[in-house]
Amino acid sequence: MDTKELIEKFKKKLDDENTETTKRIALIIDDSEINREILSFYLQEEDFETYFAYDGSQGVETFEKVRPKFVFLDIVMPKMSGLEVLKEIKEIDPTAIVIMVSSYVSKHNVQKAKNLKADWFLMKPFSKEKLIEVIKRFEGR
Repeated sequence: MDTKELIEKFKKKLDDENTETTKRIALIIDDSEINREILSFYLQEEDFETYFAYDGSQGVETFEKVRPKFVFLDIVMPKMSGLEVLKEIKEIDPTAIVIMVSSYVSKHNVQKAKNLKADWFLMKPFSKEKLIEVIKRFEGR
């Protein structure tokens, strides 16, 4: 192998390593399997690696292990409400971007989520375009 080939091989290895460290990771915490699947499908089309949790306590556990940049969090779930999960996630990592995703949005829940530092609300159902718009809003953060 000559020097030029060696340099090219080294550059490719560096590019591969840099790609690995800049993965876009999202955690979806929702008790509805269909909602998890739809959201995951949209996110994977945008080159996200996705992780799931089907209830609040599993969501906090998974968050601690994976440390995603984005969390998509339902409000109404068994074991822990999305608002309780939001509080715990923000205590673990205040820079995590937590997007509340729910079909049930009351004024009270919106205000409480804002007070707990939720970054955004997405009303179900939502389009892929709306999801991408919200992601782009926070990408540079």
